[in-house]
Amino acid sequence: MMTPPLALGEPTREISFISAVNYIQHLDLEYIIEFMCAKRYPLPQWSLSDARYCCQLYKNFLILLKKHHPEFLVPTREIDEFWHNHILYTKNYCNDSLAIFGHYLHHDPASPEEDPQILVNAYLKTKQYYLSAFGHIMTPLF
Repeated sequence: MMTPPLALGEPTREISFISAVNYIQHLDLEYIIEFMCAKRYPLPQWSLSDARYCCQLYKNFLILLKKHHPEFLVPTREIDEFWHNHILYTKNYCNDSLAIFGHYLHHDPASPEEDPQILVNAYLKTKQYYLSAFGHIMTPLF
C-alpha cells in the first residue's frame, strides 16, 4: 500500500538549527539577484550592490524564522520582495524550505481585516531579534 504524500507545510523531518544555518550560509541565490537587477524585472530594477545586500538580509531573516519558529516574524519590504522572488522559483524554494525547516515554508501575507498593530508589533519584535542575532539593525534599504 502506498503512503499518502505529506501535505505542504507538514513537517517531514527535524532539521537542527546548526544544519539549517549552515545550509542558509551556503545557499546560492545569485539567480534571484540577477533577476532583480535585470532590465526585464517587472518591478523597479535593483542595483547589484542593493540586491546582494538584500540577499544577506533575507538569509538572516531565514535564520530568524528557523530560530524563533513558530513565532510570527515580519520582514522589511525589501526582504519580503526578495522572499517573493525566491518563491517564484518553486522547485528551488521548495527544496530550500525542506532543507532548512523540514517542511514547505508558507508565506502568509497580512490581511486587510487584520489589526495593523499586530503587524507592527511583530515587525518590532523581528527587529529586536535581528539586532540581538546579528549585532546591527534590520534597516530598510529604501
